[in-house]
Parts: sequence; C-alpha cells; structure tokens
Amino acid sequence: MDKEFDGSLIQEGLEFLKGAALREALLTAIREADEAKDHFYRMLFRYQYASEVTFHDDPPKAMPVAVEFSTIFEEHPDALGPNGCEMYIMIMQLAIDPVVSLPQIPLSQWEGMMEQYYQLVQRFHMGHRTYWWQMCQFTAYVDKEKAFEYFRKFWKTGRDELSDCRACERCHAIWLHLLVGDEEGAAVHAKPIKQRRLSFCSNTPHQMLKHYIEYAMDKGDLKMAVPYARELKRIGHRDRGDLSYIGAVLRCFAYSDLEQGEKLMIESFPWIAGMWDQKRVFDFCRGAWTVCHQLAKKKDTVQMELPENLSCYQKEGVYSVSELEQWLYGQAIDIAGRFDKRNGSDTFSVMLELAMKEPEGDFL
Repeated sequence: MDKEFDGSLIQEGLEFLKGAALREALLTAIREADEAKDHFYRMLFRYQYASEVTFHDDPPKAMPVAVEFSTIFEEHPDALGPNGCEMYIMIMQLAIDPVVSLPQIPLSQWEGMMEQYYQLVQRFHMGHRTYWWQMCQFTAYVDKEKAFEYFRKFWKTGRDELSDCRACERCHAIWLHLLVGDEEGAAVHAKPIKQRRLSFCSNTPHQMLKHYIEYAMDKGDLKMAVPYARELKRIGHRDRGDLSYIGAVLRCFAYSDLEQGEKLMIESFPWIAGMWDQKRVFDFCRGAWTVCHQLAKKKDTVQMELPENLSCYQKEGVYSVSELEQWLYGQAIDIAGRFDKRNGSDTFSVMLELAMKEPEGDFL
C-alpha cells in the first residue's frame, strides 16, 4: 500500500535541506502533492520552489510553477486560507521579475503580463507599491528618465504586506539615483544602510555595494570602487544567485587585485552553465572579460574545471587566457545585442563598452 501523503511531514524534512538538494526535494514534493490532490501543499511547495530559485539559483525557473500556482488558485481559491491572496500576488511578482533578464520575451508580452498583474493588484487591493517598482526596473533599461518617474510613484505609494524589505527599497532608490547621476540623492538613501540602522535581508547591503561599484567603475573611479568591492567579495559569493555581484567585483579586482580576481573568476565560472537569467550571465561575462584582459598581459593559460555544456569547455581543463577573453566578449556582446533589440535602446551595449574602458590612475 502506498504511503499516505503527509504535507506537514514533508515540510519538516525540507527545513534541513538547502541548495540543489532543497530544489530537487521541492520538485518531488510538488509531484507528490499533485498526485494526492492536496491543493494547499500543491500551492505552498510551488511558492517555496519559486522563492528558492529566485534568490539562490536561476529566477526564470519560477515562471512555470507560478503559472501552475495561478491555475490551482483560481480553481481552489480558499485552499490557502484568508491570506492566500498575498502568496498569489507574490508568486506572480516572482514570475514577472525575470522578464527583465530574458531578452527572448518581447516587450509586448511583458506589457500583457504587467496588465494581468495589475488586475490582481486591484482585485485584492494590495501590491500597488511593488507594481510601480516592476514598471520602474524594466523601464530603466529602456528610458532611465521615465524609469525615475515610475520610481517616484513607487516611493510615494504606501507600503503593505507585499513590499520589499526597507533596506532593499533603499537599494532600489540608490540604483535609480545613481542611474541619473545624482550621487547626493543616492547618499541620502545609503546612509541608514551604511550605518546599519535597518534590518538586512539576504540581498542587503549586497545590492547597494554592487550599485556603487558599477557606478564608480563606469566613471573610471577605481579608488571609490575598491572598498565596496572588497566588502561585496566578503559577503557576496554564496551561489549562482550572486553572479551579478561577482561580475561587479571582478570589474574592480581586474585593476586592483588581479590575483583575487582570477581566483574568484575560476570559482564562479561554472555557475553560468545552463543559466536562463541572461542579465546575470552578462554581468559575470563582462566582469570576467576585464579579468582575462588584464591577466593576458601576465600569463598564457589558466586552469579550471568547467561543465561540458559550456561551448568554451576544454577536456584537459587548461584554457588559453586570450581565447577565454574572446569567448567572454562574444557572450557579452551577443547578450547585449539581444537585450537592446528587445528593449529598443543601446543600454546594454553602452554597459559593455564602459566595462571595457580601463580606469585612470591608481587606487592606492
């Protein structure tokens, strides 16, 4: 006789897992809940899986389970209890978030998804603040001035149960102010984070550090970037959810600590294999390119273990630095072109060009 499904027992077991083991266990739990037709756990396990891949793996993997969650919720709206609508809107937000990082999804499809999301916001009377942030973060790669207008609406809209943590919202503000060159405005929002006056989640102060590194490197100010990069290296190298953070650190270390930059690149390189999130791959590749560009002046080869599904894979594990440099550039320029074509802008091409400019002077 098959063992009777016990979602609470499975839930207890999940608490002892992390990483790939947790994600695999969640997929198994989803299948078992589906077979048992336990609608509460069918949705709960999907929500947990979407959250796990969003923050610790590859965010676009949240999209299919979010669609499944939506179908189950509409058929069984009371299964999650009175607060189920919060989970519903949140998982749909996790499904929309990755669109900014998937150039193969056209602008018109994103607009349709945002319309559906807004209908949920109106239906359940919550999530207006996060709606404006979704509009802002996508538009930032299309029209930064318009994005800042959305940011103002986001900042003026009241917080609710679906809002990001206050520190993350401050990081959003720092990014938008730096995007328009307003260092003073960014400093106002950065102050409580730097003074540790806010509670941090797993992505703060990481986001703030990344934004400052990229801003400093874009304007060629290595001295400004170095302390931020050192701190982000210390806290932001956990799993492939950190690839964008790592890419920013690599850009700086290429000119300030090449030995550590090479080590960090070698450790992180395998994480881009099979990655759906093209923004994270782009961020890593342009950072790794700067390391290889500088490393090629000092040595011919580098040794590392890469997955076979990367097109640059070498069975012997010995890689020509100059060939890696060219491969990384090819990946970055391809991704940039696809993003810019989708977005109708040259934002990603400019980001790549800025990463290829050497900073002036010395940080010492």
